[in-house]
Parts: sequence; structure tokens; C-alpha cells
Amino acid sequence: MTGISAQAVQLLRERTGLGLMQCKKALTETDGDIEKAIEQLRKQGAAVAAKRIDKEAKEGSVLVGANAQGAAIVEVNCETDFVAASDDFTGFVSKILNVILEKRPSNNEALSALSLDGGTVKDVTEAVMAKVGEKINVRRFAFEPVGTGEIAQSYSHMNGKIGVVVKLGYEGQLKNREGLESLAKDLCMQVAASSPIAIEAGDVPASVLEKEREIYREVTLKEGKTGEIVDKIVEGKVTKFFKESCLVNQVFIKDSKLSVEKLLANTAKELGLGSIKILSFHRMQLGQ
Repeated sequence: MTGISAQAVQLLRERTGLGLMQCKKALTETDGDIEKAIEQLRKQGAAVAAKRIDKEAKEGSVLVGANAQGAAIVEVNCETDFVAASDDFTGFVSKILNVILEKRPSNNEALSALSLDGGTVKDVTEAVMAKVGEKINVRRFAFEPVGTGEIAQSYSHMNGKIGVVVKLGYEGQLKNREGLESLAKDLCMQVAASSPIAIEAGDVPASVLEKEREIYREVTLKEGKTGEIVDKIVEGKVTKFFKESCLVNQVFIKDSKLSVEKLLANTAKELGLGSIKILSFHRMQLGQ
């Protein structure tokens, strides 16, 4: 265990939910590489939670909003929950969200240079930092513009700890916008609760799928399976992975008899539309 810090062990425990000695052993065998340790534990068949969190837990807020042009989501970090709840910080985050909605910057550098309160976003950030006495960082943001045949919806969960934006596309004449917006909000709640990694199977990165197959194969072989049965089990696990990780394949959180894909088809029929498709989604969780 030489060179393996207590902090690394604790982080691995937080990310996997496994015991102290099991985490120490995995880190020792992977030279302290946390991601490799998680992969090794999964290959060994451990029930790894593998939470997607940063090395350092961060305070702050995830804020969402929308206007006629689209929907936006932003994560702003600070050092303590005390500052996160302060008027200075919450007011600053609201200003940042409004700037994103109005100006639609392409990246953090462009956002920092935008005008705000007689200076730039960078100037205002530094002024707020000086006032509250903590580091403040606009960590990430996204803006989804809407065009003809599109709508975007935003949703906030857990008092600003999780934010979601979903954009839908539809074919046909929209006579019931409220009904479509209700669907979009339900889908935002779905994303918040189930944390999908892609809209559909074809959107899952090849590298992610390859790694999952590799892990499933090793686990299956360790269970003593051989021959063609191994391939069948692996593909069965891949199918389950798609069902859990791809938004359209997931079970709808409000009706266990429906998949999200079926929900889209049913709602399109109810609203008299040719089709409804999920064009994009963004899910941000504080510190993730």
C-alpha cells in the first residue's frame, strides 16, 4: 500500500460504495489509478456504484432557464454551502444564466469576455469573489437553441443540485403546445432521475461499449461459463445496458409499463403530430 493515500482510498470508497480493504487492494494493484481500480473491481464482479463525481466535492449551484430562443443550464461552483446559499452568490448565478440565454456564448472564454454590469463577466466574477472571500468558478454551461418544429424545456431538481435541459423536435402542426411542454418536462424529470448517457443505442460511444463488453466478458468467464454461452450472456448484458443507459430505451418513471420510446409515440398520436423525437439533452449535477 506504499504511496496510496488515505484520500485516494476514501474517494474510491465514495465512488464505489465498497469496503476499505477492498479499495486499498484495488488501488495498490493499479498503482493508485482510481479509474483503473474501478475497472478492475468491476471485472472482478464487485457491485460497483461507480458514481460520476469529481475528485473534490464542490459546493455551488446548477441553474436552468429558458426564453423564446432556447434553454440554458449552468453550473457555478464555490467553496462552502454557506456562500452557495448567500444572496451575493445566487444573484451572480442568475446573472450568468441570463447572459448565456441572451448572448449564447460558445465556450467559457467567450462567456468571460461578455459585458455585464458595466464590465465583463470576468470582472464581475472577481468582484463577487472578493466580496464573499471564496473562489467562484463558472464551471460549465450549455445552451440549446430552438428552431421551427422544436421546443426546449428546463428542469431543476434537489434545490439546484441537478439541472436538466431537453430539446424535442416534432413533425406536424402543433395545436397543443401545453401538451408537448408537459411531455418535455416529464422527460427532463426522467433524465434527472435515471441519468442516461445517450439518447439511443447508436449514440453510445464505441469506446464505452467496447469497455462494457470487455468487463461483461471477464465477469462471465470468472463465473465459469465457456463457449458460445459466453457471447450470449455478454450480448444479453449489453441489451440490459442499453435499456438502462439510453433514454429512449428506459422505462418511463411515471409508468413502468411504458418505455420512453413508446411514450413519445403515444404522445405524438394524442397531440395529432406525425412524430416526436428527442433531439438532445443535458444533465448537470453539482460537482459531477
